[in-house]
Amino acid sequence: MATVAEVLAESLKNIGVKQVWGMPGGDTLPLVDAVEAHGLEFVLVRDEASAGFAADASAQLTGTMGACVATIGPGLTNMISGVAGAYLDRAPVIAVTSRYKTDLHGSYTHMMFDQFALMKPVAKEVFRLTAANAGREIRRGIAIAKAPRPGPVFFEVPTEVGPAQTLHGALPPPPAPSADGVVPSRLRDAMGRWKRPVILVGFEGRRADVAGIAASLRAPVVTTYKAKGCIDETCDPWSAGAAGLAPAVDAVHQRWLEQADGILLIGWDPVELRDHWMPGWSDRVETVVLDSHNPTDIPARIDHLHVGPLDGLSDVGDGHGRSEWRPEDVARWRQEWRALFADGDRGPATAIAAIQRGCPDDAVITLDTGAHRITASNVLQMSAPDRLLQSNGLASMGYALPAGLASAALGHPTVVVTGDMGLQMVMGELMTARERGWQLTVVVLVDDELALIALKQKRASLPSRGVTFQNPDWVQLGTSVGAYAAVAEGAEAITAEIAQAAQRPGLSLIAVPIDPEPYLSQIG
Repeated sequence: MATVAEVLAESLKNIGVKQVWGMPGGDTLPLVDAVEAHGLEFVLVRDEASAGFAADASAQLTGTMGACVATIGPGLTNMISGVAGAYLDRAPVIAVTSRYKTDLHGSYTHMMFDQFALMKPVAKEVFRLTAANAGREIRRGIAIAKAPRPGPVFFEVPTEVGPAQTLHGALPPPPAPSADGVVPSRLRDAMGRWKRPVILVGFEGRRADVAGIAASLRAPVVTTYKAKGCIDETCDPWSAGAAGLAPAVDAVHQRWLEQADGILLIGWDPVELRDHWMPGWSDRVETVVLDSHNPTDIPARIDHLHVGPLDGLSDVGDGHGRSEWRPEDVARWRQEWRALFADGDRGPATAIAAIQRGCPDDAVITLDTGAHRITASNVLQMSAPDRLLQSNGLASMGYALPAGLASAALGHPTVVVTGDMGLQMVMGELMTARERGWQLTVVVLVDDELALIALKQKRASLPSRGVTFQNPDWVQLGTSVGAYAAVAEGAEAITAEIAQAAQRPGLSLIAVPIDPEPYLSQIG
């Protein structure tokens, strides 16, 4: 008969989890032991928030789920940032901690508080496992985490429960719900009448056949940042760009949207957008929504709604589209916003473009939060989905390096792009990469300030306060953790360093000094 910890580990293995990220405490040791005994890899991180972020990224990259573990009390309060990120970025994650013995609950309070109350706002459901309910509740939690909209669930395992013998073993995961995904004819007829259709795609729509739908409707496509690559931005004539957080860029998209007589939303999610997308287009425009669930938070009139699976969705047109758009129109659309990113030798856009030129074609790029993320989300041109990872719904700093660890652990060529303060927050995770021997390139954009907050100070005509800081010697820091380390200035040098790092085993740390001034016009 298996223990509760073993049932949980077996359940994670059954759904395809490869790594469990975390920092153990005494009460979670039975789970750590069970994880390794079942052939999963327990990855010790330096901060529990990193465990949550890595689990989030693992879920996105594998299409299955992520898992993270923390000790009680302060371990869980640290991990909540990563779990909250999974909640707002729609990632199915299993988050686990312990609790003191049930018979001591309420009387022995060292390190303890109401952990359910902490987790309920950032989890789809919370569970307390027992020897009697473990198999059933674990399967139910997995199903809830994966159901639209996906998100994290939380398991609390009291001290006496983890090593306890279960009454029932691990249950097989439930089958995926069956659905034909056929879009009703009335929706096809509506879209077939449009002369100026536009398609807006969010994260949950990234695995639909967006290129095929765009070609069928002859419609420009704008994606959110996390949906980038659902249509090949490097060559598809219907790709118009990405939207979400840059008012200057989004103003261009919204001017072109004024020409639309019909808008198709595929997995469009307001959590990915700034408030100038509330809704961002005229209410005279006929709107069709295709989503995996009934969206209640789209602040626009919805004329037609189809709820069904989005992955692989392709057949939505009537085959007789009347679109008057031409590829040349979409090219002008792209050129208009791209002009914002011509920023000179030390500009952030120039540096980011140079980074991508040095990356392998199949690289996964992870972005930290800050001004550079907004610029990079427009400058980077992605040819496939799930190649650009970022914390968008939560927009947390300290995400890029843990997400990069998750990608490297799965064997992807990986480049982390982070600001200097974002890296300072999680520098300990450089040692996690070093210990594991993973091939990982970390690029730190150095400007010695919180550039996005400094930009907001300038807009408000406020003096610069609380936004500048000192950086370490990045070459010395990289060398001290056993990494190859260098400073690269200028586009050619940046591209060369990134290309060489991709051929080098182990960890590389490349510092790139930039001028933050162009952010003002790029973000708006």
